Amino acid sequence: MSISDEKAGSIPASVGVYILKDKKGRSLYIGKAKNLRSRVLSYLHEGGDLQRPHIAYLMKEVRDLDYFVTRNEREALVLENSLIKQKNPRYNIRLRDDKNYLSLRLDPRERFPRLTLTRRVLKDGALYYGPFASADALKKAKRLIHKVFPLRDCTDEKFRRHSARPCLSYYMGMCLGPCAGKVDEAGYSEVVDRTRMFLRGEKDRIIELLRGNMEKASGEMRFEDAAHYRDQAKLLEKNLDEQMFITPGTKDRDIVGFYREGQDAEFSVLFSRGGIFVDKAEYSFKNTAGADEELLGGFLAQFYGGNRFIPNEIIIPVGIEGMEELSEWLSERLGRRVELSVPERGVKASQLELAGRNALESFQRKHARELHELDLLERLKSSLHLSKLPAAIECFDISNTQGDLAVASLVRFEDGKPARERYRTYRIKTVEGPNDYAMMREVLSRRLTRADEEGWDAPDLVLIDGGKGQLNIAHRVLDELGCAGEIGLASIAKGKYEGESDKIYIYGRKNPIVFSRNSQVLFLLMRIRDEAHRFAITFHKKLRGRRALSSVLDDVPGIGAKRKKELIKRFGSLSGIKGATVDEIAAVPGINRKIAEELKEKLSN
Repeated sequence: MSISDEKAGSIPASVGVYILKDKKGRSLYIGKAKNLRSRVLSYLHEGGDLQRPHIAYLMKEVRDLDYFVTRNEREALVLENSLIKQKNPRYNIRLRDDKNYLSLRLDPRERFPRLTLTRRVLKDGALYYGPFASADALKKAKRLIHKVFPLRDCTDEKFRRHSARPCLSYYMGMCLGPCAGKVDEAGYSEVVDRTRMFLRGEKDRIIELLRGNMEKASGEMRFEDAAHYRDQAKLLEKNLDEQMFITPGTKDRDIVGFYREGQDAEFSVLFSRGGIFVDKAEYSFKNTAGADEELLGGFLAQFYGGNRFIPNEIIIPVGIEGMEELSEWLSERLGRRVELSVPERGVKASQLELAGRNALESFQRKHARELHELDLLERLKSSLHLSKLPAAIECFDISNTQGDLAVASLVRFEDGKPARERYRTYRIKTVEGPNDYAMMREVLSRRLTRADEEGWDAPDLVLIDGGKGQLNIAHRVLDELGCAGEIGLASIAKGKYEGESDKIYIYGRKNPIVFSRNSQVLFLLMRIRDEAHRFAITFHKKLRGRRALSSVLDDVPGIGAKRKKELIKRFGSLSGIKGATVDEIAAVPGINRKIAEELKEKLSN
């Protein structure tokens, strides 16, 4: 039974955040509204609206609601974003890849500034250029900069070590050699200024400056310097002509494109820096609910949350509720005005149309790929005689050394693709000695008893790395938990002889299922198994490395439990500490230079 009109009518007609829940109390959708009562009633009455089928899908599952009243729309915006991150609702937009993209950082306050890569944009007085969704594009830009504008690329420690003789970068023409006094501060600052002009996209001005320097050097009979300026100008002309200059000026701008079909939505964000399109990012979402304006508002709040770069201007395809409040929130975080606009004509409208076309192309490309994957899953369902499509597959693997440091891995594939945020590792708690069967039983039980918890929905298919023995253990666990008929089960075992195909077993069938050697279904199962094995081995090696490190640290005077924990947290393994300098070790909380030197000496011996 869904929410009654009477209950919805009792909700206050004020600004706030609402949470729609299913019969188990799990959050399905979280939204904000100027008028909570009006918004919730609209969901009840529009559930059968053919123009908005995604609302009907949502309301079939809604059984309850909760809400928070806020003082204003800005508070509602911040609270909504926080609740979405906490509760992970099924029908909200969730940025699974919430990393910040790489940017270039240049701090002109340093004596000899250098370009570095960073994912964090801070209010520290430095200059930031980006972001770049593609690390390759950023590295290409950085290589070009060092060819044309040879700034140093070394760390401060390396810079100090080369006070007598510059490193190889100087002799390759990729650095001016300030460490060894090959250039003075004034000459280096001149190159820094040109680098800043390049990063701002001031094409004509910088080439004109280089040609002027070339003519001046030629007139003063400094032909080597003149040739250097000439080569710089040619290199810049060649590379900058390949860029797309859209508008003059230096304003940073993001253009957000949007496309939607039913419950599937696609966003394409174009990054324009100094009038140049430097990169783009694409995001796909399924099972979305709410109007387009709500989706867009939720996307923007999450996309620019955290330490992500915030531009001066954001172009969006439709107006959203609380647009001015979102602008104020972003402006406060950036430290200067951030403008949100929906252009209808001119250059900005053309850019928005381009972003929309990119979103459509991305949607069609990914949808075609999904159709292939859907066909693959249909064939998998038929081959394994499953009762439902295996949209969610989880595979388990055990890793140990004669029962020592026993661990297990869980990897999850959704719609034929890895869902890495759902990967898990387990330390075996109840089994001693080498007993893979008992370990598998423990891990399966721990995983499936959490199936009713929020965000831990059960898989459609459990895949076990092993033969019929492991398969029988897994079936027994499923049967004891009452889900043997609900969750599909199969195991995959490597062939006994060289060149023999892997074998797939299902419960109740004596002989393995035979697939052809080039079967795409078999390749999918092998890929999932290999990923589980890789994940388990990686975790096991990490634990072995930590134990080895802990053993070494026990023999170093002055390192107790607290300092040991800090060192393991900072470096993770013996190789991590071996590769660190004494200064880096001494920078760990609680570690002084004397202890750092003793530790390095012990490791070297």
